[in-house]
Order: sequence, then C-alpha cells, then structure tokens
Amino acid sequence: MNAHSRHVAVPGLVVALTMSLLAACQTSAGTDKTGGDTTVLKLATTDGEVHASMHFYGPQTFVDELTRLSGGRLKAEVTTEYGARTAQAESHLVSAIAAGKVDGGWPATRAFANAGVPGLETVEAPMTISSVAAEKALVSGPLAKEYLARLKGSGVVGLGLAAGGLRRPFAAKAPLLSPADFKGIRFRDYNSPVQAEALRALGATPVALGYDFGDQIKSGALRGSEFDIAQYRDNGLTTEAGNITENVVMWPKVFVLSLSRKRYDSLTGQQRTWVRQAAAAAVRASVTGSHDETSAARVLCRKGARFARADARQLADLRRALRPVLDRLAADPADARLLHQLQALARKHPGPEPLDLPAKCHQGKAARQVTEATTSATATLPDGVYRARVTKADVTAAGGDAAGTHPVGVWTLTVRSGTYEVRCRPVADPGDDCGAGDPKRPLVEAGDLHGTGDVVTFVPDAERLAKLTGCKLPPSGRPDHCGPDDPYRLKWAVHDDRLVFGAIDDKDTTQSWVIKPYRRIG
Repeated sequence: MNAHSRHVAVPGLVVALTMSLLAACQTSAGTDKTGGDTTVLKLATTDGEVHASMHFYGPQTFVDELTRLSGGRLKAEVTTEYGARTAQAESHLVSAIAAGKVDGGWPATRAFANAGVPGLETVEAPMTISSVAAEKALVSGPLAKEYLARLKGSGVVGLGLAAGGLRRPFAAKAPLLSPADFKGIRFRDYNSPVQAEALRALGATPVALGYDFGDQIKSGALRGSEFDIAQYRDNGLTTEAGNITENVVMWPKVFVLSLSRKRYDSLTGQQRTWVRQAAAAAVRASVTGSHDETSAARVLCRKGARFARADARQLADLRRALRPVLDRLAADPADARLLHQLQALARKHPGPEPLDLPAKCHQGKAARQVTEATTSATATLPDGVYRARVTKADVTAAGGDAAGTHPVGVWTLTVRSGTYEVRCRPVADPGDDCGAGDPKRPLVEAGDLHGTGDVVTFVPDAERLAKLTGCKLPPSGRPDHCGPDDPYRLKWAVHDDRLVFGAIDDKDTTQSWVIKPYRRIG
C-alpha cells in the first residue's frame, strides 16, 4: 500500500480530490448520477492505492471494466484508505457495505467474520492453500461460487473472488520455523478470528494491528507479522521483519468483489450485467496475471532481508500444532464440507512454489536447503509392491522410544503410475502398532507421488482413502475419521530389490519409512 495516497486516479475512475468523499461514500444513494445517464458507484478499500500489481490485479480490472463495458455509463469513485488504516478498518468496511452505507469494494475474506458475516472462515484454514496455483484454482473454480453463496442474506452481494498474495511469517531477530519459535511471542494478526486462533495454537499472542505494525516491530513490542512478499516490498519495508519463512504459507489473502445488496438492487438489469461482467474480468485478471514472488524476494534480499526454510520435522510440528484449528473449523457440517473441498483442491496444487534465490539470501540451515520443493511433477519412484517389518527392537536401534511403538508394524507400500497406497499389519499390539490405527482397516494411507530426482513428496488423498476404507471426512485425529493428510517429503534410492528411504536433512530417523529398507515383493 502507498502510505501517502488516499485517493488515486486510474483509467475510468472519477477522482475524489477532498476528504469529503469519505462522507459521501458512507451516504451513497442508489440514484447517484453524474453527467446525464452516468451512474457512479462509490467503492472503498483499506489497502491503499489501486494499481496493476500482483495483489491488485482483480480490483484494478474491476474498476476499469466498469467504465469500459458500460461505455462510460458506469463509473467508480474509490476511497483508498477507508477506516484510516486501523486494525478493524476492513471489518468496518464489510459492515458498511452490508448496511448500504458504501456501495461496494473488495474486502478480503479475513474481514467478514468480525463484521458479523460468517461463512468464509475456512478460506483461511492455516497451511492449507499454500501455493499460487491453489489460490488461482480456488477463485476461478466452482468452490468460489459456494463461498459466495454463503453471503446470502448478509446485505453483501458477492460478485467474485480474486487472488491476492500468499501470507508468510515475517519476523524480527530470527525466522519463525517451528511452534517453539512462536511460543510466547507477540505476533500481528489482521482482525481475523481464524488468524488469532491459529497463532494461539502455535503458542503466540495475537495482536490486532493495522498498518502501524512496522513501528511496533521497530520498538520491540512486536516480534512478527503475517504478510505477503510483494506487498511487504511495495510498502517500503526491508529488515524491520526481514526474517521470512520461505516455505510456510499461513493462509492466502483472497479479495471478495462486493456490492451492497441495497445498491445492487437499485441498478437496472443492464447495469447489473455490466457489474457482473466486470467482476468476472477481475477474477480472470487475478488468475492470468503474473504472481512472481521471486522478483520481489530478490529485491528484499538486496536490501537485507533473509529467507529461511523450515525442515521436514518443523513443518510436521507446525501442522500438528494447527490441527485443532482445522478440527474446530470442521465442527459445523457446512464448513466441514467446504473445508474438505478446499483441502482436496490444495492437494492437487501443493506448495508453496520454490523461490529462485541466490545462496546469500538464505540464512543458517536455509543455505543448505534441499532445493526440490513440492512440485506438480510425478515422482519417478518405480512401480511395485514393497514391504518392511519394523519391530520394537528396530525402533530402539534407530534411537526411538521403545515405549512409543507407533512405527511398529508390517508396512506394505504399493506404487502404481504416480499413486501410492500404504497398508499395515500389527506385529505385536493391534491397539498401538501401525500408527495406532484401526487393525480392522489395514489401508492407512493413499495418495499421489510428486517430486523430481531423489526426493519424493507423498501427498495423501483423504477422499480417496474414504472411498476405499469408509473412514469419515474431513480428515482429523478423531476416531473413525481419515487420518491427517499433510504432505511430507523423503529421500529415496533403489539398491537391488530394496527401496531405501531417508529423512530430509537427516532429521527424523525414527519414522517407519526410514527405520528399515523396503524389500520388493511384487
């Protein structure tokens, strides 16, 4: 956001030159006209200047297309800093749109719950939508319509969803890579109950702040913030919170192109068509526009920011800590259905996409990172049926806890054309072996294999597992439910008839995959 601009002129916009626009915006009537049959829509945003950057492709296109499609008979006046940049400003904007005090705008999904408009919270399910590809698929696919339908009766007409930025942890002093790093720190959230709940689950204290969070970090009152790379650069920030966790996306920022129901109903049929067409063009622009995070990251690196990558164990710990948030989001049946669909979409587009950065941009262990990230490429793991028998003695020999027998079992891995299935038969205790799974349900995991070279990413597919075993959705740790479906990565190699797995960065050597080689049996 450009902190020096309150109103901005873009092609097709009527420019407001004085502070009186804000009052006019808040009292806009359905019959506002200017110049003959030209109708003015008074829109607002808390994000500042509207321009054609990666986080504003949708809004910019929306205001431009209103004028172009209507031949100038629809125009927009935009207040660019509605609510004076406070933490609650975006939720206040949602409330103003719902009440008809503002004709419309593009508040993000994060702002609706605290404005008393529920239904969009699962968009922010932590560490779920973590790639640009997944966010684009969300806003352009059928799931977007289901989310917009949740606004019925709220006073807000949802015209479309538009992709913004992916929000990562930014921190002062050192990067935030695990729940231990979050424990006890003050971390900025942006007026979102889901964000606040996720931060508390990680052990942090959420602090609702607006765009003055940079000053709070400089003063030492705040340790970090969720933010996206491009907007952090565009806001002129560099090292204030310049320790960025590259491979952790907390949630996406998704704009809701909106009009108040009062204003929408006042428009003619033709005007509504133009509005709908402009919104559709905005959604397309947010999908087809370049979301090049690497260029912005390189600029930040040159100015002193540094990037770090959480290792496999740290990622697993983060997901484990956040699991109760996902379970809470799934407590309502309607939200559970949306969350399940969102998770299925995320599995098809795992991420985040790797940043192409020089080694100097990384710090500590990140400089030695395994550059192969979760990709859409099918792994070259050879087809076959492989089996390993893991006993308590094997766990002890690998340095594990002999009492913690979850890795114990006869594990069978079947690989077929880029897909996999894992089955387990107990060795000793049916109630504790095989990951403490149900001994009556030997198929414990099924999904797809992605990756390149000697690194494979296992991407569990809970929906597929549910069809094969009858376990319940959405995935959770609850009884009878399909198990957690978080992707994970392993190194692999083939030696004669043995398939050998290794932990990334030689960390977790006590998981069942790496304790013993898998011998090919079919």
